[in-house]
Amino acid sequence: MIATRRQRARRILRGALAGIGLVLVLASCQPKNPAVGSDGRKIVRLFILFLSQTQVDYYKWAEQTFEARNPDVDVVVEQFPGTSLKDFEIKLRLRFASRQEPDLMMANENVLAPLAGLGLLDEAPASLVQRVETNGLNAMIRRACYTDERCYGVPTDAVWQAMYYNKTMFREAGLDPDQPPKTWDELLEAADRLTVRGPDGIPTRAGFSLRKTGFKAGTAEKWFTFLFSAGGQPFSDDGTRATLDTPEARAALGFYKAVLDRKIDDVRLSGDQAGFGQGTVAMFFREIQVNRWMKETHPDVDFGVAPLPGGPQSVSSGGVYLMSVAKESPNRAEAWRFIDFLTADEAYSRYVALGGTLPVYRSVAESPAVQADSVMRVFLAQASASPGHFPMIQRAADMVGAYLERFVYGRMTEDDMLTRMQRDVSAVLEANE
Repeated sequence: MIATRRQRARRILRGALAGIGLVLVLASCQPKNPAVGSDGRKIVRLFILFLSQTQVDYYKWAEQTFEARNPDVDVVVEQFPGTSLKDFEIKLRLRFASRQEPDLMMANENVLAPLAGLGLLDEAPASLVQRVETNGLNAMIRRACYTDERCYGVPTDAVWQAMYYNKTMFREAGLDPDQPPKTWDELLEAADRLTVRGPDGIPTRAGFSLRKTGFKAGTAEKWFTFLFSAGGQPFSDDGTRATLDTPEARAALGFYKAVLDRKIDDVRLSGDQAGFGQGTVAMFFREIQVNRWMKETHPDVDFGVAPLPGGPQSVSSGGVYLMSVAKESPNRAEAWRFIDFLTADEAYSRYVALGGTLPVYRSVAESPAVQADSVMRVFLAQASASPGHFPMIQRAADMVGAYLERFVYGRMTEDDMLTRMQRDVSAVLEANE
């Protein structure tokens, strides 16, 4: 008998949790949180990771405003005590495993898809599914909530990349800051002119900064942008095999190789966001949060944001964050009611304005306030694609990131990396068959 996607997801997650043992057994003996407070209100617990004070302020407003309009509900925001996204995701899985799951949660589509496959999430009401289908900004956002063709959440956030470049450095190199590069060839040519090298030839300023190390899945996701732009994709549509040893993947890796061989960037150089702020990076690709960070921490830097140079197309790797409800929540209807409030235009416009977040709904994206923001317009016009959401995708992305790190540090050749990466990632994804 061929296993269904849900059966496969259940087997995978059970296997991942099998080693936790006694801790989970003891935790499962703990009483569940009460569904109704002493004041008679139904309690809805939201488990969420806050990365900024603006998020804290927004959810405080949302909690108070929603409760004033829904006096029968008590929203309790349970903030994860930390800033690590990976730790938050692990804690969320452990809460489900120990039967201490929150009523609703916000997490990445790749984290929620296996939970949905296990039957642990509630299906979204038809009215909210319609909101996503008719008002979702793009295909990536509209597709994110679906597992086994059923919608298990509502998008609230999405991330993808554009190109940041230092206008002052452009002028100094004789480049027109109003004409940023549009192709990979133009990007390499401009980056070469923008690079500053020491007497030994090692860059002291990267003309273009690659993502070279750090959180492995993040390293992979930045390279996926080049893979998508070359016309490829990292995994098969059904998530059962890698598609990483292809002409498109070789073209994407070839761009990395050209940057390193021409000494446009170097592993010894501080790069990425920090380097851009400190002046050791002239150009790099990153998400929209860098825009606000630069204005707050480096207000004197004159920088621009442009569409990603294409090769032959321009497509950013991206991902979507969803609000989902636990199937075992005793107050599912109230939890969905809160999500309905959060994603309606009134509250969601406030969320976007406060956080500088990319809007995932067309009605807000097309509003005058958003369209007046030139950086928002660049990001909203940028095509994006998700590597997919299916069991084992996080493990697969981690593995891709680890191989990329070995390559950029000169520990593997191009051919060896692609061959071994294709083999090992496909072996991981076989569990999805």
